[in-house]
Amino acid sequence: MTRHSFYHFETRSLLFFYASRPRFLTRDDRRRKSTMMMSRYSSLAVLLPSKVRAGAHPSSSSSFGEKIPQKRRTKRERRLTFEQHRGDIDPAFAIVRLREWLTSLSVDTSRTDFVLTTSMGIGGIVVHDAEELDLVFQIPLGGGGGGGGGRDEDAAMLPVAMRWDAFVRPEYRERTGFSKALGDAFVENQLESKLKGVVIEDDDDDDGSNAAANTFPLDSTRSSMLALALMYQDMKSRLKRRMEEMRKNRGGHEVDEELETELNKYPPHWQAYVDALPTNVDSLLLWSSDELEYLQNSRIGERAKRRKKLVDEEFDVLFSNEDLREEFERLMTQKTTPATETTQTTVEEGKEATLKKRRLMTPFRFETLREWFRWSYATVLARAFVLPEIEDGALLLCPGLDIFNSKRDAAKCEVRFSPHDDISLHATVGGYRAGTQAFHDYADHASGGALLEYGFIYDDDERLNFPLFMDKEKTSPTFIYQGATEIDISATAALREFLTLQPVYDKCKHLDVLAPSSTRENPILRKFLLSNVTETPWDSSAKTKIARPSTACVSKDLVAIVQTIEHYATPKTTASSLLTRIYELELARYSATSIAEDLTTSLELAAAKASGTAAVSANRRRVALKLRLSEKILLQACANESALKNEEEDDDDAP
Repeated sequence: MTRHSFYHFETRSLLFFYASRPRFLTRDDRRRKSTMMMSRYSSLAVLLPSKVRAGAHPSSSSSFGEKIPQKRRTKRERRLTFEQHRGDIDPAFAIVRLREWLTSLSVDTSRTDFVLTTSMGIGGIVVHDAEELDLVFQIPLGGGGGGGGGRDEDAAMLPVAMRWDAFVRPEYRERTGFSKALGDAFVENQLESKLKGVVIEDDDDDDGSNAAANTFPLDSTRSSMLALALMYQDMKSRLKRRMEEMRKNRGGHEVDEELETELNKYPPHWQAYVDALPTNVDSLLLWSSDELEYLQNSRIGERAKRRKKLVDEEFDVLFSNEDLREEFERLMTQKTTPATETTQTTVEEGKEATLKKRRLMTPFRFETLREWFRWSYATVLARAFVLPEIEDGALLLCPGLDIFNSKRDAAKCEVRFSPHDDISLHATVGGYRAGTQAFHDYADHASGGALLEYGFIYDDDERLNFPLFMDKEKTSPTFIYQGATEIDISATAALREFLTLQPVYDKCKHLDVLAPSSTRENPILRKFLLSNVTETPWDSSAKTKIARPSTACVSKDLVAIVQTIEHYATPKTTASSLLTRIYELELARYSATSIAEDLTTSLELAAAKASGTAAVSANRRRVALKLRLSEKILLQACANESALKNEEEDDDDAP
């Protein structure tokens, strides 16, 4: 995946979409050709056995070309869907409230509508036909203007976007629902200075090559602060709703009058927004340790483990402060407390009545502060925007704007912003027809990065299936399958004996591929990118990567290094044999299961999903299996092709 540093972007850059892998969009002076609207990125992918027909539709055939029964959703499947959304506010209700709230802040919602999609959660659709560059949606970066909806003028100037430092800004801190105690605890204890600041998320290998192919910064301090703000608004919103439900059922619950007064005086300003946020986010940050093991030794899984550790350390810094922790804990102590008055019911009737009342109560999203903070941090990474021209990279959550989904193959909206003014979406080349879902481009275009940040991978079954030969004799054709795959691979162990050669060392230094921990006596290389992502599934780049994956998919720097070794090493060593060694060592990381075993398991999980017998938790296993399978197949394809090339070279050299 192409990753961009906060500190290295073109002057044309307008906006970073914030995640651990920052994105930016640029103002393109040239219009893209209409044919490119179909797909900006494609990929080679993992193989299928030869009996699969090219172009077979994924909904009707499995990985082995066998029919998967298509059935209506069973009662069990509907129940599992309910379990998956447990803890969320009714989406239909949340959408209506969000629109009303945005309208009250004078945000024009007449051009778009928010809808619940079948597979992407809440998304945004265009209400009227939109020509190219027509305004689709816009929110102010400052306060809302004009009032409306019965709000007084002072309240109308409250912000739409949530800043990372919202809870310490005295001009509107309490009016947006943050308590003075929260801000004081954070400032007086200087917690900002104790957070991690800007960190570089690198790999950590035994060979010391801990620098990834493209390192990039993550501002963990601002991310933690925005996560804290989001968490407080969410907790207070849930509590306020529970209080209202308790008041409605006063005969069954006692209400904390003092806390209720505070909630009414300083209600959570972003309640309508946080109510629309999903609880079940499949970002790897929220996977359990057992679930991460499904990825085997994929480097994406290793990054997720390091990120979980980082977030837990930030949590410990913040919530080890007694004053701040008490401020959050008091919001969780208001439980469903039965009133003291007696009722004429049996024990069994009383239990049933209590269960009914609890079902009517809005649930707390999580049981512990740590779980809640992890969710908030993951939500920030997935949804927040970085505006590089404001305050050294202002970090904001933009309600409404982040409702629009990302889809790799769809035409994308153009995102524009004016510093201290507004941020807006504009129709793409060709415009939109009324009723069309609008997208903007923020997600990583490789499955690993998308899973790390957003909790999904790309299913490329509907792309063109190119033939790929996996055996050295090219007698067993297979077909590419599911993938937009990128991997950071290590070459230090495979090339260590050659790196001290002066011409090779000089080449590495010239290419700037030596890791920070490298020395002249012990050279260590950075990771190199192995990628099968291409602009379209039919362009020349895709065909080249299919025909020569071992050299076309890998970083050109690595190819240059092995070619230098081939030229200077004694005895002579071919570049192909070196690449084969690199790919085989990397593939050994996944030795727990073979490709054939993974394909069989993938078929079983797909059949279980189609029949409605799969549990919700099985989805993460299925996604992890697809990701590791695509990585393994890409590595295997590269290893086989380079080994075949090396054998051909040996035959040519034979007397």
